[in-house]
Amino acid sequence: MDSNNVDAAKGCTNNHQSTPPTEPILVEARPECGFQYPYYLSVPEGFEDAEQRPILVEPHNVDGPIECFSEHLDLARQRIEGGSGRRIADELGSPFLIPVFPRPFEEPVDWTHLIHMLDAETMQIEDGPLARVDLQLLSMVDDARKRLADWGCTVDEDVMLNGFSSSGAFVNRFVALHPDRICSVSAGGTNGLLILPRTRAEVRVVGERALEYPVGVANVEELTGEPFDLEAFCAVDQFIYMGADDDKDALLYPDAWTDPELRASAILVYGEDIHEERFPHCQSVYEDVGVNAVFRVYENVGHTPKPAEPDIVEFHERSLADEDITSIPPEPGHRDCRGLE
Repeated sequence: MDSNNVDAAKGCTNNHQSTPPTEPILVEARPECGFQYPYYLSVPEGFEDAEQRPILVEPHNVDGPIECFSEHLDLARQRIEGGSGRRIADELGSPFLIPVFPRPFEEPVDWTHLIHMLDAETMQIEDGPLARVDLQLLSMVDDARKRLADWGCTVDEDVMLNGFSSSGAFVNRFVALHPDRICSVSAGGTNGLLILPRTRAEVRVVGERALEYPVGVANVEELTGEPFDLEAFCAVDQFIYMGADDDKDALLYPDAWTDPELRASAILVYGEDIHEERFPHCQSVYEDVGVNAVFRVYENVGHTPKPAEPDIVEFHERSLADEDITSIPPEPGHRDCRGLE
């Protein structure tokens, strides 16, 4: 990326132009504005003269720990310039924001904190630059909205979320923490390990028990200071999907589920088989509590979001238009997780 496109403003906005930039920009970390890490922002061409839709946010994620932060910046830049989320944002005509949080091995926290999944250990960080990355992301959104306003673009405070794999888990969990700031979310490749909007459940072998984050929401108030808002969570439109051949299992990764007790709870609650137990169980729970969600399985598809992109765009389009999302027809050969065409 041309260094001329990197925003190095010293204030929270302090823009020096009256129209949106034509290329993605990197907004530097602004601790005084609530975020300790930078974010990328792209704005569709002509956005100031078009229907000004909400920002689409897609968290940055990588396959393993990377200590060199410049590598994170390079990988996030590639996504802001031409990744799946950028294609979706362009189809929607929405600004696109990628927060660049690290996935460290030792500093500033160790590998047991999988920041890119917003895991339990991440939400328990009390100080330092990675404390409350969920609030840091909201501060980035607010900063981006101010920049857009300076460029003549007024966007709503509610955002659309998109994520796949680790970032799919991030956005799914983020909705449970801040449903009042989200209008719609698309999450894929989450191994059938969605956060369940329940505080307790009857668990096989052990009986009834509390469901702690990120299996459930029993301790959300302890983590965030605010109680879980079931009504607001149910009101967020959700598109949840996976490939029928996707066998990537986050429970096998010790950095994704570090606490052995929490991992054991997840297996007992969700089941062991991704496709036959976990994904259908999540759909059943979401339906039982009234979440406005669509579940899709893509036949002959592995761990990739690409075949779902047209459906994701249609989903967010329908959500923005306040249309029925549950009637989105699956493409030929695709189904919901219970095998219904």
